Amino acid sequence: MEKNFELTAVDLYPEIMNIYGDRGNIIYFKYRCSLYGIDIKTFDVSIGKGAEKECGEADIFFMGGGQDAEQALIYEDFINDKKNILTEAVEKNKIMLAVCGSYQLLCDYYKSIDGKIIKGISLFKGYTESKTPRLIGNIAVKADGFILAGFENHGGRTYLEKGQNVLGRVLKGCGNNGEDKTEGARTGNFFGTYLHGSFLPKNFAFCDYLIDTALKNKYGISLDEVVKIKDIGGIDNDFEIRARKDIRDLRKFI
Repeated sequence: MEKNFELTAVDLYPEIMNIYGDRGNIIYFKYRCSLYGIDIKTFDVSIGKGAEKECGEADIFFMGGGQDAEQALIYEDFINDKKNILTEAVEKNKIMLAVCGSYQLLCDYYKSIDGKIIKGISLFKGYTESKTPRLIGNIAVKADGFILAGFENHGGRTYLEKGQNVLGRVLKGCGNNGEDKTEGARTGNFFGTYLHGSFLPKNFAFCDYLIDTALKNKYGISLDEVVKIKDIGGIDNDFEIRARKDIRDLRKFI
């Protein structure tokens, strides 16, 4: 049976949408793949055309957060060049992790503090309004099979339509809007979240879930099966577990 497995990851606008170290998500994903002997190609894709091949081959997309100024820098390119790429990707069950500002751009629209409407690409059904005060602090979220930990700092309040799947329910913190206890959104294998931190290093089990999903999409094989094929011993997650436990105000949740 095939023993060589390779995944392709694309980081969108990494030099612009990288607030609170969101670049760490693709770095950790690559590291986690290496533990399982999975080869990975990574591509940085920013403003401008010419990356259709890399995006077409991508198994997973990453996009971080940015403030209004950073979102304005990428907006025209995102709508005109990346919208169709991502719409096709979600239809093909590809994966995306969109954090904070990029999560908002995947919704229907964003309403700025001065009332300006910025249209999104509607892969998540809902909208965001900028309000005060900002929602700031450590956050714990119960998702399907996971307790997720992170740090949120956002002025936007996201309100999802009825029927739109959420990433999870807030155990501590504010989440989408500080009102309805929802956090993030999910459409197919596209995930939106307000969790920074970086997100994946704080949530290694969820990172493994993304790897497992990518392997099933591409090869029809699970991560557990890859571990058996490659005869990989136990993965030492002690550092990640201790790092999660060190978030003092989340200890009783995670």
